[in-house]
Amino acid sequence: MMLKSTPLLSAALALALAVPAVSYSQERGVSYKPAPPLPKPVYREQRSSMENKRDLNGVWFIRDYNRRFRTPVDTLPPFTPYGKAEFDKRVKAETDGKPYADASTYCWPHGIPRVMNSPYPIQIIQTPGKITIVHEVAHNIRQIHMDQKMPDKVPTSFLGYSVAHWDGDVLVIETKGTDTRTWIDEEGIIHSDQLYTIERLRKTENGENLENEVTMMDPVFFTRPWVKKINYAWRPDLRISEYVCEENNRNAPQAGVTVAK
Repeated sequence: MMLKSTPLLSAALALALAVPAVSYSQERGVSYKPAPPLPKPVYREQRSSMENKRDLNGVWFIRDYNRRFRTPVDTLPPFTPYGKAEFDKRVKAETDGKPYADASTYCWPHGIPRVMNSPYPIQIIQTPGKITIVHEVAHNIRQIHMDQKMPDKVPTSFLGYSVAHWDGDVLVIETKGTDTRTWIDEEGIIHSDQLYTIERLRKTENGENLENEVTMMDPVFFTRPWVKKINYAWRPDLRISEYVCEENNRNAPQAGVTVAK
């Protein structure tokens, strides 16, 4: 015999089915709430607003690595006579098999702008008032202070003191106080304590590329400002790995000369 459905019967069945579900949640102290729908993926090419152009967070990997710094027209920088002599001395030493030891061979931070030209991934982390760049190479960590003026006197450090501000969708980073034990490139371009760098970072190619236009000024080594461009690919598939320079350092210097082992 089939029961005829009535409004009263339907309400009773609904209540009976609902009670166990509520009790199950209450017994465990859980307030059940349906999960929100998963967000649709947001692709970099869809990010066209100014806010997203200022979003540099994530892992980036250099695209056009070259151990030698050159101008955009592939020429040497505009050396002063002293700067050219120091450069030639280091190039000759490397050719002779007795290269000068630089900061990296001692496992010290690589300096600015050289660390930005490393063939290892970097991770940019943006937080209020500061941008941090974590480098896989030797775990160099660069801190950039946002919307602050460059102090009249900055402490000397391997990665220098950096301040930055936004100029439209371009992040402008100024750095001073870079330790003179660092080199500008791996070949032999060095600098004095008067080195002043300005980096202009901006996203291109619909956010898949990060362009860094580096301007370097140092009256001791260069006759005028000069520019080097570096490009990085956006690599969300990568994670920063461990890098321990001090373990099995195959290029540990001896008496100021790099000795390969």
